[in-house]
Amino acid sequence: MKKIGIGVGGRFHSDFMYQSFIKLGHLSQIFTSLPKSRFSVPNENVLSYVWPELVFRATRNIGFESSGDAFKMRAFGKFLARSLALYRPDLFVGWSSFSLEALQSKPASCHVLMRDSTHIKFQYELLREEYEKFGHSFPKRAFCLERELEEYQLADRIWVLSEFAKKTFVDQGISSEKLDVLPLGVDLERFKPLEVRFESTPLRVIYFGILSFRKGVQYLLEATKDFSPRQLELNLIGAIEPEFKSTLSRYAHFNYHKPMTQVELAKEIRKHHVYVFPTIEDGFGQTLIQAMASGLVPITTTNCGAADFTSLDKLGLRIATKSHQQIKEKLEAFIESPDLLNTSRVKLLKEAQKVSWESYQSRLSELVS
Repeated sequence: MKKIGIGVGGRFHSDFMYQSFIKLGHLSQIFTSLPKSRFSVPNENVLSYVWPELVFRATRNIGFESSGDAFKMRAFGKFLARSLALYRPDLFVGWSSFSLEALQSKPASCHVLMRDSTHIKFQYELLREEYEKFGHSFPKRAFCLERELEEYQLADRIWVLSEFAKKTFVDQGISSEKLDVLPLGVDLERFKPLEVRFESTPLRVIYFGILSFRKGVQYLLEATKDFSPRQLELNLIGAIEPEFKSTLSRYAHFNYHKPMTQVELAKEIRKHHVYVFPTIEDGFGQTLIQAMASGLVPITTTNCGAADFTSLDKLGLRIATKSHQQIKEKLEAFIESPDLLNTSRVKLLKEAQKVSWESYQSRLSELVS
């Protein structure tokens, strides 16, 4: 049995990590910038420090997101280091950008950095290029960049979510021996399919998640603009990134829905045939597995980590980034051949059953043994 401290500026998948550690027989405590009520964890096992989060959200609302983000990272990082010094864990797992001070003070026997995305240099280079392409300046993030690069060096181990993400670290000079892959899971009780087949148009296409340049929604919009309503119906669900609003306003051929609860979302997804996830960069991309488990056939890019664990490459459903033409061609193929879609659906639905939180727990057991 180990005593494990989990540090996270937000939530991410920390509650699932906590629950997995408990089921494996370890003691665990979450240290977070969010209220305890945001976690499916007993209150006594969550220590919240919400002041940095409040400052960040207030500054974001008045257009100073980068300054607020820097404050949140530093202030929460200092709180985390102090708290871990008192908790004295055997193992510390901390999310990137928020763990520098803890890694500098070395409160545990082993220190793991959890990075949900790709290497930060790889990520920033891609996003800066995309923002500029559409006439926007990429937010100034030098503070975050410097913190993460130091965290990468100080951590004993770095956990990432996919082989794709791992490769971006290796390409940036981080030894593969320091990296471990921990794929996320999906709630298979919630995300499950309807017993329907695609037999006639319109093809029902959905994207859910934040609407942003990073997620490549601009390429989905361009790819679907020339289909008639009889051929294809496009639904978008999620919060809209402020910088993306002007690009979104150029199109009118979609239905938009505000963010939904996970229960509402699960019911809505399964009414569709295809999930298009044209991400520019995602260390994992859990929505892809949620869509597969709900009976949808996904189209995604080579920069989606979750696709590493599927046969999308073999099925020709993993395309180049930034290619609206390839998205359009895949959708045209499904409209012309319903059997192609239905055959792919059966295969991918079986694969989604394997990417569960039970498999996540099993992998965690290997990593901490």
